[in-house]
Amino acid sequence: MLSLPALAGIIIAFLVPFIGTIRLSFTTWFGIGEAEPVGLSNYKALFSDPTFYSSIRVTVLYTLLSAVGIVILATVTAMSVRRGRLATVLRIIWFLPAIAPGTAVAVFWAFALQPVSGAVNGLLGAVGLGNTHAWLASPHDAIYVVIAVTIWANVAFPFLLIVGAIERIAPEIYEAAQLDGAGAARQAYHITLPLTRPVLAMVTVLELIWNFNSFTTVWAMTKGGPAEATNTLPVRLYIDAFQNFEFGKAAALGVMTSVVLVAIGLVGLRFANRSAV
Repeated sequence: MLSLPALAGIIIAFLVPFIGTIRLSFTTWFGIGEAEPVGLSNYKALFSDPTFYSSIRVTVLYTLLSAVGIVILATVTAMSVRRGRLATVLRIIWFLPAIAPGTAVAVFWAFALQPVSGAVNGLLGAVGLGNTHAWLASPHDAIYVVIAVTIWANVAFPFLLIVGAIERIAPEIYEAAQLDGAGAARQAYHITLPLTRPVLAMVTVLELIWNFNSFTTVWAMTKGGPAEATNTLPVRLYIDAFQNFEFGKAAALGVMTSVVLVAIGLVGLRFANRSAV
C-alpha cells in the first residue's frame, strides 16, 4: 500500500505518455487536426533513411566516449582528493561545473571555441599553436569537441558518488598496504578500484543512459551540424518533431530510442549486480 503513490506517479508521468507515443508512432500528424493511421510507414521510413544510420553511429560514438571519459576522469579526480590539505578545495573546484545550467555551459563553450574571437584560440595563439582553428565548423572535429565539453560539464555528479564510495573504505586497509610497501598506484589498483567496483559499475550504466539520451549540450553548441556530424538521435527527434512537424516519425524514433535505453538499463543492472557480489 505504501508504494501505491509512487506507482501512480510512475504510471501518470511515464507509462501513459509512453503509450501515447507508441500510438502516435503509427500515425501521421503535423500538430493540428486528426492523426491519420499509417501502420508501420514511419518505422519503414526511418530504416530506409541513410541519415538514420549516420545518427546511430554518431550517437554511439558520443555515448561511449562521453561515458568512458566521465567515469575515468571522475575516478581519477576522486582518488586525488582522498586525503590532503587541499582535498576540500579540490572537491569544490571539481563540483563547480554542476552548478551552472547545462545550456549556459554549452553556450559559453560555443563562444569560447569561435575561430576568430574565441578564448580558446586566443590562448592557443598566445603560445604559438595557431588561433584560427574552426573547432565547431569541422565535420571531423565537432563531435569530439562536443564530447570534451560534455565530459567537463558532467563529471561532478559521478565524482561525488565515487568520492563517497572511497570514503567508506576503512583507512586501516590503506595503512596496512603502506606498511607492506604498496605505493599510491598499487593501492589504487588493488584496493580502491576493487572496493568501489559496484559504484563504478552503476555510474557507468547511468552515464551510458544519460549520454545516449543527451540533448542540451549538442543542440546548444552545434544544433546537429556541421553536415549532421553531431546529429545524435535526440537532436534528430527534436528536428523531426518541432522543426519538420513530423510528429509520427519523431514518435517512432522516440519509441525505438526508449527500447534501446531500457535494454541498456537492464544489461547494466545485471552487470552492476554481478559487480556487487
